Amino acid sequence: MHSVKRERTSAKVREEKRRREAVKIVEYKALVDKVLTSRKNHDYTPGALALTTTLLKQNPEYYTVWNYRREILSSIFQTQTADTIQSQIDNELQFLFARLIEFPKCYWIWNHRKWCLQSSPSPSWKFELALVTKMLDRDARNFHGWHYRRYVVQCTEKATGKSMVRHEFDYTTTKINANFSNFSAWHNRTKLIPRLLTEEPEIDARKLLGNEIYLITQAIYTDPDDQSVWLYHRWLVTSDDIVKLSSDERKDLLEKEIKSIQELLEVEPDSKWCLQSLVVYKGLVATLAGERVESSVHGYLDKLQEIDPMRKKRYEDWKTQF
Repeated sequence: MHSVKRERTSAKVREEKRRREAVKIVEYKALVDKVLTSRKNHDYTPGALALTTTLLKQNPEYYTVWNYRREILSSIFQTQTADTIQSQIDNELQFLFARLIEFPKCYWIWNHRKWCLQSSPSPSWKFELALVTKMLDRDARNFHGWHYRRYVVQCTEKATGKSMVRHEFDYTTTKINANFSNFSAWHNRTKLIPRLLTEEPEIDARKLLGNEIYLITQAIYTDPDDQSVWLYHRWLVTSDDIVKLSSDERKDLLEKEIKSIQELLEVEPDSKWCLQSLVVYKGLVATLAGERVESSVHGYLDKLQEIDPMRKKRYEDWKTQF
């Protein structure tokens, strides 16, 4: 931390630390060898399961060991009753919860949890939804959590025969209002809105589009450097997923958004997302009008090459397209 004097570590202390780490490495390698040997020998006993538990606590990224663990559990389940299987899976879910708290962005833990629920005689989707809600409260931008939430919602809908689209749409609104910079929440919205319009035909789609553009404009002005808000904005103004606009209507919408972005550019002259959007939208307007692209687009591309040199060739290519 700042203003805290860092204590020097003596050579003796460093050597002792290195020695302890060397011992841990030797022990870890021995454990890995033992687990892999057990798998080679097709050992599917509770003892082998305990070995994988020890190893995965140390290294949850070892996906081969997760595969072996599923092989062991599948073998054990063959001789158990449904109640015993459920008890075993409940224990497994507890084990996974502890791992998720420590490693919330590990693919293999989330993947194994899905497998457990698919193997469960009576999965509790209500509990899983509550769990993933808590996980997203801890980190609202954890895309692993959002992906798992979509899976849980899909399974809940299948189990209950009831749609959760309104519930989930409102959930994304809550998360977005808490923090505009949430790529997963915006992405989820693009999947939910078409379903919402289908399931609730009384919704005025044009009004909804206007409301979404207003919301995303607030987000853009709040943080014009956030890629996620610009991608959602582009989906809104170029897609027919909400309202199928005529060419003239699409052109009018694009021109309105271009004006708004140009106003923002005056305040944020080095915003690459402003400039990129102006290039794309003015290109679309020209296409819809059957005209040549405005000369200002070339100026935007020159500016982009200056402020974003890593993508210079990309902008040069765009120039040739115009």
